[in-house]
Amino acid sequence: MSIAPHVVRFGAALLDFVYPPHCPVCDVWQPPDDREPVCRVCINSLLATIGPRCDRCSAPLKAPSSSGSSCPNCVSWRGIHFDRALVLADFSGVAGDAIHSLKFSGIKKIGPFLGRQMAGHPDLRAGLAALDLLIPVPLHAARQRERGCNQANEIALGLSESLGIPLDDGCVRRCRSTRLQARLDASERAANTDGAFETMRSPLGSPARIGLVDDVLTTGATLSACASALSRATGAHVIGLAVASPFR
Repeated sequence: MSIAPHVVRFGAALLDFVYPPHCPVCDVWQPPDDREPVCRVCINSLLATIGPRCDRCSAPLKAPSSSGSSCPNCVSWRGIHFDRALVLADFSGVAGDAIHSLKFSGIKKIGPFLGRQMAGHPDLRAGLAALDLLIPVPLHAARQRERGCNQANEIALGLSESLGIPLDDGCVRRCRSTRLQARLDASERAANTDGAFETMRSPLGSPARIGLVDDVLTTGATLSACASALSRATGAHVIGLAVASPFR
């Protein structure tokens, strides 16, 4: 009988003893047998229901919205090329810290984890169930080499696995490099992403409703530019999906 698996398990246990695993979001100690990349307290925070949300952008509201009413978060949206947005949480706190750990600390397993939390959130369940296909917003090749992965694709993997919805990561590409959106205002973001995406082929299965996945939705410029390319090529309804948004 090979002793290699026992050696691996012993080595992992010894490593956990010397360097106990900590939650990358809040830095608390995690039990060695915890298989999730963040702690239970942070998970519960992500899964907490917000209450009334805007039907268009998922922002929390003080009272349920009525038909045609405006939301302070998305009232300024103009020329948006996706039908609505489903967003898990506010960009502050746990969601924001988890995204930073995924994008800038290289903790890749946080991506699928965040996708699973989106799939299981009661506020989003009905909207997600109506989708036929998931497409991650692509990174430019140079940016993806720099980060080591496309965070939107990692999130989409978790969504696809949990929801049983197909994932197509090859039908649209970012055809030119763009400046970092975080440093730009709303009008600059729209100009920065205009024409930055193109479809390479028809999406899998001729979907009627596409879930376009990204990590953060701020002004909607990136999702809108990518949705525009998809809509022109397919005629499909595009729903924006994001882990977090800095809700106004």
